[in-house]
Amino acid sequence: MKTKSIKENYLYNLLYQMLILIVPIITTPYISRTLGSENVGIYSFTISIVTYFMLFGSLGVSLYGQREIAYIRENIEKRQKVFFEIVIFRFITMAITIIIYYLIFVRDNIYKQYYRILIIYLFAASFDISWFFQGLEEFKKTITRNIIVRTISVICIFIFVRSRKRFRKLFINILSSRFSRKYLIMVLFT
Repeated sequence: MKTKSIKENYLYNLLYQMLILIVPIITTPYISRTLGSENVGIYSFTISIVTYFMLFGSLGVSLYGQREIAYIRENIEKRQKVFFEIVIFRFITMAITIIIYYLIFVRDNIYKQYYRILIIYLFAASFDISWFFQGLEEFKKTITRNIIVRTISVICIFIFVRSRKRFRKLFINILSSRFSRKYLIMVLFT
């Protein structure tokens, strides 16, 4: 397997980190002005709850998976075995997390309509295999995918979120972006 250039991987990561900083600078004022403080507050509150559940369900799988794949990247049989073990473990932990999340927040809550939409966030975390490509030092694939999806997401925000009535579309746009980033890597780059 060809050794990846540290400089090349660093540049890809730098480009992506710059994108992560620039996108909120562009979208936050627009979203705040368009949706109003109450809707932005609801979004921030509900997404923070879901993020805690996602972190709990992931249990550090990304760091562990990246490290394990990096150790055995030359041995395809071992790599395949470790990959499937980690994916199955993550599906199990995320399934448990989704069930707990559903029982606590989706069944009976003042914001249950938003929590229902945000359950997609947890499903998307189940499909996240970016750790695999990072372990192989394939940063180009991961970052190219993320740049494409984030760019499309920003465009969709400006097209579809035009009034306070479109608050649910913001939720759906952000969640479809998250799911696309996780799923698109499996479809386009494997």
